[in-house]
Amino acid sequence: MHGYAVIDTETTGILAGGWRHRIVEIAVVHVSPDGAITDEWSTLVNPERDLGPRNVHGIRAVDARRAPVFGELAGDLFARLRGRVPVAHNWSFDAMHLRSEFDRLGIETPFEASSGVCTMRAAGRIRLGSRRSLADCCAAAGVPERSWHSARDDAMAAAELLGYFIRCAPDAVALTEEQAGAALWDWPRIPVGTAAAVRRSEPGHAEPHFLARLVERMPRDEEPAVDAYLAMLDAALLDRDISVTEGDMLVDLAHDLGLHRNELVALHLSYVRDLAREAWADEIVTDAERHDLLTVATLLALDCALVDEILDEERVAAVASLAAPSCGRLGGLELRPGDKVVLTGSMVRGREEIVAQAASTGVRVTGSVSRQTRVVVAADPDSLSGKARKARELGVPVVSEDAFLTALDRLAGPISASAATVNGGELSCEIL
Repeated sequence: MHGYAVIDTETTGILAGGWRHRIVEIAVVHVSPDGAITDEWSTLVNPERDLGPRNVHGIRAVDARRAPVFGELAGDLFARLRGRVPVAHNWSFDAMHLRSEFDRLGIETPFEASSGVCTMRAAGRIRLGSRRSLADCCAAAGVPERSWHSARDDAMAAAELLGYFIRCAPDAVALTEEQAGAALWDWPRIPVGTAAAVRRSEPGHAEPHFLARLVERMPRDEEPAVDAYLAMLDAALLDRDISVTEGDMLVDLAHDLGLHRNELVALHLSYVRDLAREAWADEIVTDAERHDLLTVATLLALDCALVDEILDEERVAAVASLAAPSCGRLGGLELRPGDKVVLTGSMVRGREEIVAQAASTGVRVTGSVSRQTRVVVAADPDSLSGKARKARELGVPVVSEDAFLTALDRLAGPISASAATVNGGELSCEIL
């Protein structure tokens, strides 16, 4: 008798193939012929594109970007599928995506809609529960609840559900000739373990600050140029957040420039001091400006108590100075009518609504990234999408949806005030 390989995949979208949706997480659970779970394996997969509906699968780009691509996992999958009947809850969905991924590698598979055992169809045959979802079928079979829409937990639940059928309703999962034939498929024999499995971060997990990942280097012969680092820091802080990807880029650049950790701390202090000097340029520091300074200090791992000290020192300096220079950094992202922006990923707010709001302020949403793009707005600032990759290559900032919408709201304020002033006089005009 054949054992079973229960499979679950999380994907960037529903349709594979021409729709370019990819597997972003996969799990394989082994079940013996008598229904006992004997082994489990799971990993995230780098889909080399945007992750799609994060509200469904809950996978962060920062985790997926560190995962192996599907081709690097082929040997592990062949070893886990060889000699076993494939099983899934809604098998046709998983079969479609697996077939598409292996097609990309030029590898033929037996994964057709009828070649695997489908626990969803088995539940329908014996009228198990009133609905077909994995959660409902498991509840009806007495299988404990799990963290649904995690490939590992869904595969484990489907494996337990398969065990229930084997013990209590074996006719519902009786093998067809095609299903038994899939277990005999001659999978290629290639090395296993060529890439380490990568799991999701635990809820609430915080990445170490990028400064903590900076390795000290040997003394250098000359002083480094810091303008490139400050320019990248400007871009990273534009949305008042530093994504893990941006942190990695700052660490790499600091290494390339030969900057030591203590020098970066000094640069960060100077950066906050520039912001404080700009805040005092109009002789008033508002609560919003002080909050902005505190936000930047926190992101740069500086003691927030230093902010008030720096503000006091710069107030004295501003009084003694005829004019305080502006660095143009205070407040973060600022948009202007005519700016071009690009959206990537599944936003919380509807894309049509965002495009309409941007258009009302004169900001144009375009479909491709160029050097003229002001920012790329990503559902996840660590996005793996082609647009985000292109932005990083060109030095275009990648910002969060919230930061972009906040900047749009700030831009809309002056435009609304201008329209109200014009409409209140003899002239009337429409602001596009």
